[in-house]
Amino acid sequence: MRRLRLLTAIAATATLISCSQQISDFPVLEGWTQDGEVLSYDADNLWEYINGAAELFLEYDVQTCQTADLSHGDLTVTVDVYDMGTPLNAFGIFVRERPAPGAPLPGATEAVVSPPYQALLLKDAVYVKVNAIEGELSETAGRELLEALAAALPGQTYYPAELDLLPQTGVVAGSQGYKREGYLGLTELSHCLYAEYAGEDGETYEGFVVLPEPGSSPSSTWEALSGEWTSVEHQDRTILFNEVPYRGLVGVVQSDGSLLGIAGAADQAELLKRLESLLQ
Repeated sequence: MRRLRLLTAIAATATLISCSQQISDFPVLEGWTQDGEVLSYDADNLWEYINGAAELFLEYDVQTCQTADLSHGDLTVTVDVYDMGTPLNAFGIFVRERPAPGAPLPGATEAVVSPPYQALLLKDAVYVKVNAIEGELSETAGRELLEALAAALPGQTYYPAELDLLPQTGVVAGSQGYKREGYLGLTELSHCLYAEYAGEDGETYEGFVVLPEPGSSPSSTWEALSGEWTSVEHQDRTILFNEVPYRGLVGVVQSDGSLLGIAGAADQAELLKRLESLLQ
């Protein structure tokens, strides 16, 4: 029932969140000089700025991108501020683009500094990319810049509420992510939260939760999969599963109003065992 209540609350507030966190002004940072004007893009023309890389941002429903060059001493960086509409979309693309798990940062949800040229920031529905174009961005300078940006941006520092839908027992810290389209390369699996879990055998495996498509319910996704995937009865539950090339078996079960799944099982016995672990 907890998952069902959370799904209902998320659906009821999704529109409010997406409308309330829009970025209106580019951050002004003490000690940094803005070089040139702020350029703004939206979903229709983002390709003019980042070419083919825009496809990933469009997948996560990017709203706007504001970009400007900032200078401090012998360091000049380009700062891209992406309004992704919702915290979940911002989290999803941040995880997709970060080179390694992020770390806590005052005033932010999470951040990554990758000396000498890049730093990334997540806060609420905002995703920020910093790229050095003159000079080198050290770990210290990168964190200081990200802290200043975080303080200048609106919003909360919490992770998306949807992540609470993932089972918490055995989850590997920092492994959570969100694939908005084509999870595991399957067009029938979209809006999927995922994470790595520690198994009893010492190995890890991937578990996921399928969020309902906008305007639909988990039951409609289940019905769609029922017509395509194989079903098996196990401990008074119906399991749907399919084989993904090079990824093993993937299966889902209905649980507390959501669809809970396992990816990468070697065979049906392993699939059922791991689903049992997630359901506990």
